[in-house]
Amino acid sequence: MIGRWRYWRLKTKLLFLTLFTSALGISLVCISLILVENQNYRKQLESELHVIAGILAEQSAAALLFTDREQLGSIISSLKRIGTIRQACIYTPGGGVLSALESQDTRPCPDITQPLEAGFVGDAYQLLIPVTLDNETVGHLYLTSHLDVMRNHIRTFVLVTIAVGALILLALVFLALRLQRIVSGPILTLSETAERIARDADYTIRAPVSGTDELGRLGNTFNEMIGTIEQQNRRILESRDSLERIVEARTSELSMANRELEAFSYSVSHDLRQPLRAIEGFGQALEEDCGEQLNDAGKDYLRRIRAASVRMASLIDGLLVLSRVSRQPMENESIDLTTLLQEISDELMNIDDSVPTEVNIQKGIQVVGDSRMLRVAFQNLLENAWKYSARVEKRRVDVSAVETVSSITIEVRDNGVGFDMRYIDKLFVAFNRLHTPSEFGGTGIGLATVYRVVRRHHGEISASSEVGKGARFDVTLPVSRR
Repeated sequence: MIGRWRYWRLKTKLLFLTLFTSALGISLVCISLILVENQNYRKQLESELHVIAGILAEQSAAALLFTDREQLGSIISSLKRIGTIRQACIYTPGGGVLSALESQDTRPCPDITQPLEAGFVGDAYQLLIPVTLDNETVGHLYLTSHLDVMRNHIRTFVLVTIAVGALILLALVFLALRLQRIVSGPILTLSETAERIARDADYTIRAPVSGTDELGRLGNTFNEMIGTIEQQNRRILESRDSLERIVEARTSELSMANRELEAFSYSVSHDLRQPLRAIEGFGQALEEDCGEQLNDAGKDYLRRIRAASVRMASLIDGLLVLSRVSRQPMENESIDLTTLLQEISDELMNIDDSVPTEVNIQKGIQVVGDSRMLRVAFQNLLENAWKYSARVEKRRVDVSAVETVSSITIEVRDNGVGFDMRYIDKLFVAFNRLHTPSEFGGTGIGLATVYRVVRRHHGEISASSEVGKGARFDVTLPVSRR
């Protein structure tokens, strides 16, 4: 009952509370009236019996003095007209019965020589008084009154009380229904209005308001609130429309920029490569055909020209890779990163085995992502470790992984020259190098490419190092697909 109370409608709660309290109040009043009436009637019956006994004792005193049984019989017979009297007995001073009025449902006159309980006993009220004449006890009078009349009276009173209570309760039900409509009606209307607004998203709807009481003020406040929401919604819609136009314009600009970038990439891939190949080709032919005719300075200039063309080609390749990483669509799949890293490591070992190298890759590293992009990223990381540890006695590269519920962190550590942490903010920016080209070759694009690949996978990359003690790169990728 209590658990279901919260799911009742407001009007049902109001009606229930009104009827429950009214019924409880009427019941308590009726019970109180019945108890009071019963008590009053008992007192009335007791008083009436004492009056009858007093009159009867006064009338029978002379007859008792002379032991006039006939007169006593006449006196006691007069009690038949009194409906409440069940039994009457007149005794001598010694306790002998001189006269008695008995009915079929009464017992013989009791023995008054034994202690006799007065008052209400069982279903009767009994009374024993002395009969005196000139302050001399000439006998005793015993009366009993049955309670049938009192019960009938109380029963009638109860029925009347219940009937009156029922009529009052019906009147209260009518008033409760009227009160429910007066009190809960505006609230229910307000609730229905709020539901319509929420369902239709129509903020022009207003709740009807009648009266200036608290419910009326509540309705006015509600309408004012909806008006404010309507204005805010209108501004939001206007802002959304404006934002959509801006987004469309920016999207158009971005599409144009992408097309220009694609055109640039095509130009770089074809138009710039062709003169580079020509420079490299003619440089090689010049060295082969005319090398003997050049002095040492000329040969040095020729080698520098050919090296610069090679660096330029490498730079163009890095730019193309960086561009493709930013534009190509993602194809997420489950990747055995351990196998991928081992393949990259074997390729690097075949290219450069000038330094004794130890590579430790943790078994069973699994990630989710684009295999082509992740290969580019980790190839750059391992190439970076390879390059900057080329001057140690023994190169060491360690790859490990730590997995949590939502992500996996791959750690790539080397024992190379490291870098100064003061320049960490420049590490993943394209063309920013922490070492001079004379120290270590490269284009300055590799780590920028790694950063873009990781960000496209909704991951994070961080680095830490100490000069002369190697570097550490942490790549964190989400476990689940996005």
